Amino acid sequence: MKHRWTLFSGLIFIILTGCATNHEGRGPEAAGTGVEIPVTVWYATDRARDDAGYGGGRADISFGIADVRLPPAHVVGRLEEPALASSGMVADPRRHVYVNSVRPLSRADFTGELRAALDKSERQGILLYIHGFNTDFERSMRRGAQLAHDLDHGGVPMVFAWPSAAKVAGYIADLNNADWAAAHLADTLTLLAGDTGATRIDLIAHSMGSRVLIQALDKLSRGRVATDPPLFGEIIFAAPDVDSDIFAAALTRLRPLARRFTLYVSSNDVALSASRRLAGDHPRAGESGVGMVVTADMDTVDASAAGGDLLGHEYFGESGPVLNDIRLLLRDGAGAAERPGLERDFHLGRSYWRLPPPAAPAS
Repeated sequence: MKHRWTLFSGLIFIILTGCATNHEGRGPEAAGTGVEIPVTVWYATDRARDDAGYGGGRADISFGIADVRLPPAHVVGRLEEPALASSGMVADPRRHVYVNSVRPLSRADFTGELRAALDKSERQGILLYIHGFNTDFERSMRRGAQLAHDLDHGGVPMVFAWPSAAKVAGYIADLNNADWAAAHLADTLTLLAGDTGATRIDLIAHSMGSRVLIQALDKLSRGRVATDPPLFGEIIFAAPDVDSDIFAAALTRLRPLARRFTLYVSSNDVALSASRRLAGDHPRAGESGVGMVVTADMDTVDASAAGGDLLGHEYFGESGPVLNDIRLLLRDGAGAAERPGLERDFHLGRSYWRLPPPAAPAS
Protein backbone atom coordinates (compact mmCIF):
# COMPACT_ATOMS: atom_id res chain seq x y z
CA MET A 1 0.00 0.00 0.00
CA LYS A 2 2.88 2.32 0.86
CA HIS A 3 4.47 1.62 -2.54
CA ARG A 4 1.21 2.44 -4.37
CA TRP A 5 0.85 5.73 -2.48
CA THR A 6 4.46 6.65 -3.29
CA LEU A 7 3.83 5.94 -6.99
CA PHE A 8 0.60 7.96 -6.93
CA SER A 9 2.32 10.88 -5.21
CA GLY A 10 5.15 10.78 -7.75
CA LEU A 11 2.75 10.81 -10.68
CA ILE A 12 0.79 13.69 -9.18
CA PHE A 13 4.02 15.67 -8.71
CA ILE A 14 5.01 15.13 -12.34
CA ILE A 15 1.54 16.06 -13.59
CA LEU A 16 1.25 19.19 -11.50
CA THR A 17 4.73 20.51 -12.06
CA GLY A 18 4.14 19.94 -15.76
CA CYS A 19 1.71 22.86 -15.76
CA ALA A 20 3.94 25.18 -13.76
CA THR A 21 7.26 25.36 -15.57
CA ASN A 22 9.22 28.48 -14.61
CA HIS A 23 11.41 30.47 -17.01
CA GLU A 24 13.94 33.13 -16.21
CA GLY A 25 13.78 34.43 -19.77
CA ARG A 26 17.04 32.87 -20.98
CA GLY A 27 17.65 32.85 -24.70
CA PRO A 28 17.75 35.48 -27.45
CA GLU A 29 16.18 38.70 -26.24
CA ALA A 30 13.48 40.49 -28.16
CA ALA A 31 14.30 44.03 -29.17
CA GLY A 32 13.48 45.91 -25.98
CA THR A 33 12.88 49.61 -25.44
CA GLY A 34 13.51 49.59 -21.71
CA VAL A 35 9.77 50.04 -21.14
CA GLU A 36 7.41 47.38 -19.83
CA ILE A 37 4.91 46.00 -22.33
CA PRO A 38 1.35 46.48 -21.01
CA VAL A 39 -1.33 43.94 -21.90
CA THR A 40 -4.94 44.33 -20.78
CA VAL A 41 -6.48 40.92 -20.06
CA TRP A 42 -10.23 40.58 -19.56
CA TYR A 43 -11.38 37.75 -17.35
CA ALA A 44 -14.32 35.71 -16.15
CA THR A 45 -13.78 33.57 -13.07
CA ASP A 46 -15.65 31.36 -10.64
CA ARG A 47 -12.86 31.49 -8.07
CA ALA A 48 -13.69 32.75 -4.60
CA ARG A 49 -12.08 35.98 -3.40
CA ASP A 50 -9.63 35.80 -0.52
CA ASP A 51 -7.17 38.17 1.17
CA ALA A 52 -4.68 37.75 -1.67
CA GLY A 53 -7.20 38.17 -4.50
CA TYR A 54 -8.79 35.18 -6.21
CA GLY A 55 -8.02 31.85 -4.55
CA GLY A 56 -8.83 28.22 -5.23
CA GLY A 57 -12.31 28.12 -3.71
CA ARG A 58 -15.57 28.07 -5.65
CA ALA A 59 -17.83 31.08 -6.19
CA ASP A 60 -20.44 32.47 -8.54
CA ILE A 61 -19.18 33.80 -11.85
CA SER A 62 -17.59 37.25 -11.73
CA PHE A 63 -15.79 39.48 -14.20
CA GLY A 64 -13.03 42.02 -14.43
CA ILE A 65 -9.87 43.36 -16.06
CA ALA A 66 -6.24 42.59 -15.24
CA ASP A 67 -3.39 44.93 -16.14
CA VAL A 68 -0.46 42.62 -16.96
CA ARG A 69 3.08 43.77 -17.75
CA LEU A 70 5.66 41.92 -19.84
CA PRO A 71 9.35 42.79 -19.30
CA PRO A 72 10.98 45.25 -21.73
CA ALA A 73 13.12 42.49 -23.29
CA HIS A 74 10.36 39.88 -23.39
CA VAL A 75 11.37 36.75 -25.29
CA VAL A 76 8.67 35.33 -27.55
CA GLY A 77 7.77 31.87 -26.28
CA ARG A 78 8.78 32.57 -22.69
CA LEU A 79 6.61 33.24 -19.67
CA GLU A 80 9.34 35.00 -17.73
CA GLU A 81 8.89 34.48 -14.01
CA PRO A 82 11.08 33.89 -10.93
CA ALA A 83 12.71 30.47 -10.71
CA LEU A 84 10.76 29.86 -7.48
CA ALA A 85 7.54 31.63 -8.49
CA SER A 86 5.43 28.79 -7.09
CA SER A 87 6.89 29.43 -3.63
CA GLY A 88 5.87 33.08 -3.67
CA MET A 89 9.11 34.71 -4.85
CA VAL A 90 8.33 38.27 -5.94
CA ALA A 91 8.64 39.12 -9.64
CA ASP A 92 11.22 41.63 -10.85
CA PRO A 93 9.41 44.04 -13.22
CA ARG A 94 12.61 44.44 -15.23
CA ARG A 95 12.79 40.73 -16.01
CA HIS A 96 9.45 39.04 -15.32
CA VAL A 97 5.83 39.00 -16.42
CA TYR A 98 3.64 40.25 -13.57
CA VAL A 99 0.08 41.32 -12.78
CA ASN A 100 0.14 45.02 -12.02
CA SER A 101 -3.51 45.38 -10.97
CA VAL A 102 -6.90 43.66 -11.04
CA ARG A 103 -10.18 45.56 -11.40
CA PRO A 104 -13.38 43.57 -10.72
CA LEU A 105 -16.45 44.68 -12.67
CA SER A 106 -20.14 44.02 -12.56
CA ARG A 107 -21.51 41.92 -15.39
CA ALA A 108 -23.13 44.97 -16.99
CA ASP A 109 -19.99 47.12 -16.71
CA PHE A 110 -17.82 44.28 -18.00
CA THR A 111 -20.05 43.84 -21.06
CA GLY A 112 -20.16 47.55 -21.80
CA GLU A 113 -16.43 48.12 -21.43
CA LEU A 114 -15.64 45.00 -23.45
CA ARG A 115 -17.84 46.22 -26.30
CA ALA A 116 -15.96 49.53 -26.27
CA ALA A 117 -12.58 47.76 -26.28
CA LEU A 118 -13.66 45.56 -29.18
CA ASP A 119 -14.71 48.61 -31.19
CA LYS A 120 -11.19 50.02 -30.78
CA SER A 121 -9.35 46.77 -31.48
CA GLU A 122 -7.76 45.84 -34.78
CA ARG A 123 -9.93 42.75 -35.40
CA GLN A 124 -13.02 43.26 -33.19
CA GLY A 125 -12.52 39.69 -32.00
CA ILE A 126 -11.86 37.88 -28.72
CA LEU A 127 -9.14 35.34 -27.94
CA LEU A 128 -10.29 33.35 -24.89
CA TYR A 129 -7.76 31.16 -23.06
CA ILE A 130 -8.92 28.39 -20.67
CA HIS A 131 -6.02 27.30 -18.46
CA GLY A 132 -5.09 23.84 -17.24
CA PHE A 133 -4.52 22.32 -13.79
CA ASN A 134 -2.07 23.53 -11.14
CA THR A 135 -2.66 27.12 -12.22
CA ASP A 136 -3.46 29.99 -9.90
CA PHE A 137 -5.36 33.10 -10.96
CA GLU A 138 -2.36 35.34 -11.51
CA ARG A 139 -0.47 32.76 -13.56
CA SER A 140 -3.48 32.34 -15.84
CA MET A 141 -3.48 36.12 -16.38
CA ARG A 142 0.25 36.11 -17.12
CA ARG A 143 -0.06 33.25 -19.62
CA GLY A 144 -3.08 34.90 -21.26
CA ALA A 145 -1.11 38.14 -21.70
CA GLN A 146 1.96 36.33 -23.07
CA LEU A 147 -0.15 34.39 -25.58
CA ALA A 148 -1.96 37.52 -26.76
CA HIS A 149 1.32 39.35 -27.28
CA ASP A 150 3.27 36.50 -28.87
CA LEU A 151 0.42 35.40 -31.16
CA ASP A 152 -0.25 38.99 -32.29
CA HIS A 153 -3.95 38.15 -32.34
CA GLY A 154 -5.11 41.72 -32.86
CA GLY A 155 -8.28 41.26 -30.82
CA VAL A 156 -9.12 41.44 -27.13
CA PRO A 157 -7.40 38.82 -24.92
CA MET A 158 -9.50 37.13 -22.26
CA VAL A 159 -9.05 34.32 -19.72
CA PHE A 160 -11.59 32.01 -18.13
CA ALA A 161 -10.08 31.27 -14.70
CA TRP A 162 -11.67 28.22 -13.08
CA PRO A 163 -10.77 27.27 -9.48
CA SER A 164 -7.69 25.10 -9.86
CA ALA A 165 -6.19 24.18 -6.49
CA ALA A 166 -2.77 25.22 -7.86
CA LYS A 167 -0.84 22.94 -5.55
CA VAL A 168 0.89 19.57 -5.47
CA ALA A 169 -1.56 16.70 -4.88
CA GLY A 170 -4.46 18.87 -6.10
CA TYR A 171 -5.04 16.86 -9.27
CA ILE A 172 -8.24 15.13 -8.12
CA ALA A 173 -9.60 18.38 -6.71
CA ASP A 174 -8.89 20.04 -10.04
CA LEU A 175 -10.77 17.30 -11.89
CA ASN A 176 -13.83 17.96 -9.74
CA ASN A 177 -13.58 21.73 -10.06
CA ALA A 178 -13.12 21.50 -13.83
CA ASP A 179 -16.41 19.60 -14.11
CA TRP A 180 -18.11 22.04 -11.75
CA ALA A 181 -16.89 25.09 -13.71
CA ALA A 182 -18.27 23.96 -17.08
CA ALA A 183 -21.67 25.60 -16.56
CA HIS A 184 -19.99 28.94 -15.78
CA LEU A 185 -17.86 28.72 -18.91
CA ALA A 186 -20.99 27.99 -20.95
CA ASP A 187 -22.59 31.11 -19.43
CA THR A 188 -19.49 33.15 -20.29
CA LEU A 189 -19.42 31.91 -23.89
CA THR A 190 -23.12 32.75 -24.26
CA LEU A 191 -22.42 36.26 -22.98
CA LEU A 192 -19.49 36.77 -25.37
CA ALA A 193 -21.36 35.42 -28.39
CA GLY A 194 -24.61 37.26 -27.72
CA ASP A 195 -23.91 40.55 -25.93
CA THR A 196 -20.46 41.91 -26.82
CA GLY A 197 -20.69 42.56 -30.54
CA ALA A 198 -17.53 40.52 -31.19
CA THR A 199 -17.20 39.64 -34.86
CA ARG A 200 -15.24 36.50 -33.98
CA ILE A 201 -14.41 34.46 -30.88
CA ASP A 202 -11.41 32.11 -30.89
CA LEU A 203 -10.77 29.66 -28.04
CA ILE A 204 -7.57 28.03 -26.76
CA ALA A 205 -7.96 25.36 -24.07
CA HIS A 206 -4.90 23.80 -22.45
CA SER A 207 -4.62 20.49 -20.61
CA MET A 208 -7.49 20.05 -18.13
CA GLY A 209 -9.03 23.27 -19.42
CA SER A 210 -10.08 21.19 -22.43
CA ARG A 211 -12.27 19.16 -20.08
CA VAL A 212 -14.03 22.35 -18.98
CA LEU A 213 -14.46 23.53 -22.56
CA ILE A 214 -15.84 20.27 -23.95
CA GLN A 215 -18.54 20.14 -21.29
CA ALA A 216 -19.38 23.82 -21.79
CA LEU A 217 -19.69 23.37 -25.55
CA ASP A 218 -21.88 20.33 -24.98
CA LYS A 219 -24.29 22.56 -23.06
CA LEU A 220 -24.30 25.16 -25.86
CA SER A 221 -24.93 22.53 -28.53
CA ARG A 222 -28.29 21.52 -27.07
CA GLY A 223 -31.23 22.77 -29.09
CA ARG A 224 -29.12 23.91 -32.04
CA VAL A 225 -29.88 22.72 -35.58
CA ALA A 226 -27.52 21.98 -38.45
CA THR A 227 -28.39 25.20 -40.27
CA ASP A 228 -27.40 27.45 -37.33
CA PRO A 229 -24.21 29.44 -38.07
CA PRO A 230 -21.13 28.58 -35.98
CA LEU A 231 -20.76 30.51 -32.73
CA PHE A 232 -16.96 30.45 -32.78
CA GLY A 233 -14.05 30.83 -35.16
CA GLU A 234 -11.08 28.63 -34.27
CA ILE A 235 -11.20 26.23 -31.32
CA ILE A 236 -7.78 24.94 -30.33
CA PHE A 237 -7.16 22.06 -27.91
CA ALA A 238 -3.53 22.09 -26.74
CA ALA A 239 -2.30 18.96 -24.92
CA PRO A 240 -5.82 18.10 -23.70
CA ASP A 241 -5.92 16.01 -20.52
CA VAL A 242 -9.10 14.22 -21.59
CA ASP A 243 -9.74 10.55 -22.31
CA SER A 244 -9.14 10.14 -26.05
CA ASP A 245 -12.31 8.09 -26.63
CA ILE A 246 -14.46 10.66 -24.82
CA PHE A 247 -12.76 13.46 -26.76
CA ALA A 248 -13.31 11.82 -30.17
CA ALA A 249 -16.97 11.10 -29.43
CA ALA A 250 -17.54 14.72 -28.36
CA LEU A 251 -16.16 16.13 -31.62
CA THR A 252 -19.03 14.72 -33.66
CA ARG A 253 -21.55 16.53 -31.46
CA LEU A 254 -19.59 19.78 -31.21
CA ARG A 255 -18.32 20.22 -34.78
CA PRO A 256 -21.13 22.61 -35.91
CA LEU A 257 -20.24 25.08 -33.15
CA ALA A 258 -17.01 26.34 -34.74
CA ARG A 259 -15.43 27.15 -38.08
CA ARG A 260 -12.61 24.72 -37.34
CA PHE A 261 -11.20 22.53 -34.56
CA THR A 262 -7.44 22.00 -34.17
CA LEU A 263 -5.74 19.53 -31.84
CA TYR A 264 -2.07 19.74 -30.80
CA VAL A 265 -0.55 16.49 -29.53
CA SER A 266 2.87 15.19 -28.52
CA SER A 267 4.61 11.93 -27.71
CA ASN A 268 6.96 13.76 -25.32
CA ASP A 269 4.34 15.04 -22.88
CA VAL A 270 5.48 13.69 -19.50
CA ALA A 271 2.47 15.16 -17.68
CA LEU A 272 -0.05 13.42 -19.94
CA SER A 273 1.90 10.18 -19.72
CA ALA A 274 1.51 10.33 -15.95
CA SER A 275 -2.17 11.24 -16.27
CA ARG A 276 -2.72 8.23 -18.54
CA ARG A 277 -1.24 5.89 -15.94
CA LEU A 278 -3.49 7.38 -13.27
CA ALA A 279 -6.48 6.83 -15.58
CA GLY A 280 -5.90 3.10 -15.99
CA ASP A 281 -3.60 3.51 -19.00
CA HIS A 282 -6.35 4.99 -21.19
CA PRO A 283 -4.69 7.33 -23.75
CA ARG A 284 -5.16 11.07 -23.33
CA ALA A 285 -6.36 13.16 -26.27
CA GLY A 286 -3.16 15.22 -26.12
CA GLU A 287 -0.90 12.24 -26.78
CA SER A 288 0.34 11.19 -30.20
CA GLY A 289 1.20 7.61 -31.13
CA VAL A 290 -1.04 4.55 -31.28
CA GLY A 291 -4.07 6.16 -29.62
CA MET A 292 -3.80 9.54 -31.39
CA VAL A 293 -7.13 11.19 -32.24
CA VAL A 294 -7.36 11.83 -35.99
CA THR A 295 -10.79 12.55 -37.47
CA ALA A 296 -12.29 14.26 -40.49
CA ASP A 297 -13.83 16.85 -38.14
CA MET A 298 -10.53 18.32 -36.94
CA ASP A 299 -6.92 19.10 -37.88
CA THR A 300 -4.49 17.12 -35.72
CA VAL A 301 -0.95 18.53 -35.42
CA ASP A 302 1.83 16.44 -33.88
CA ALA A 303 4.18 18.82 -32.04
CA SER A 304 6.50 16.10 -30.68
CA ALA A 305 9.55 17.49 -32.48
CA ALA A 306 8.79 21.17 -31.90
CA GLY A 307 10.47 21.59 -28.52
CA GLY A 308 9.11 23.61 -25.62
CA ASP A 309 9.27 23.20 -21.84
CA LEU A 310 11.19 20.51 -19.96
CA LEU A 311 8.17 18.25 -19.39
CA GLY A 312 6.74 18.75 -22.88
CA HIS A 313 3.34 19.96 -21.67
CA GLU A 314 3.35 23.73 -22.19
CA TYR A 315 4.69 23.77 -25.74
CA PHE A 316 1.60 25.65 -26.95
CA GLY A 317 3.02 28.79 -25.33
CA GLU A 318 6.73 28.01 -25.23
CA SER A 319 7.68 26.46 -28.58
CA GLY A 320 8.50 28.87 -31.39
CA PRO A 321 7.25 26.54 -34.16
CA VAL A 322 3.98 25.86 -32.32
CA LEU A 323 3.36 29.53 -31.58
CA ASN A 324 4.03 30.41 -35.20
CA ASP A 325 1.66 27.69 -36.40
CA ILE A 326 -1.10 28.94 -34.08
CA ARG A 327 -0.40 32.51 -35.19
CA LEU A 328 -0.94 31.55 -38.85
CA LEU A 329 -4.10 29.68 -37.92
CA LEU A 330 -5.59 32.60 -35.99
CA ARG A 331 -4.32 35.58 -38.00
CA ASP A 332 -4.68 34.18 -41.52
CA GLY A 333 -7.39 31.57 -41.02
CA ALA A 334 -5.11 29.07 -42.72
CA GLY A 335 -5.97 25.39 -42.43
CA ALA A 336 -3.26 22.81 -41.78
CA ALA A 337 -2.90 22.06 -45.51
CA GLU A 338 -2.20 25.76 -46.16
CA ARG A 339 0.29 26.47 -43.36
CA PRO A 340 3.98 26.37 -44.36
CA GLY A 341 6.24 24.04 -42.41
CA LEU A 342 3.67 21.36 -41.63
CA GLU A 343 4.41 17.91 -43.00
CA ARG A 344 1.51 15.63 -43.94
CA ASP A 345 1.40 12.09 -42.57
CA PHE A 346 -1.21 9.37 -42.08
CA HIS A 347 -2.59 7.51 -39.07
CA LEU A 348 -4.99 4.62 -39.65
CA GLY A 349 -5.58 5.91 -43.18
CA ARG A 350 -6.42 9.49 -42.14
CA SER A 351 -4.35 12.62 -42.65
CA TYR A 352 -2.68 14.49 -39.83
CA TRP A 353 0.23 16.95 -39.71
CA ARG A 354 3.69 17.10 -38.14
CA LEU A 355 5.67 20.13 -37.02
CA PRO A 356 9.38 19.82 -37.78
CA PRO A 357 12.07 20.48 -35.14
CA PRO A 358 13.02 24.13 -34.50
CA ALA A 359 15.69 25.48 -36.81
CA ALA A 360 19.20 25.41 -35.39
CA PRO A 361 20.45 28.85 -34.28
CA ALA A 362 22.79 30.58 -36.69
CA SER A 363 26.45 30.15 -35.81
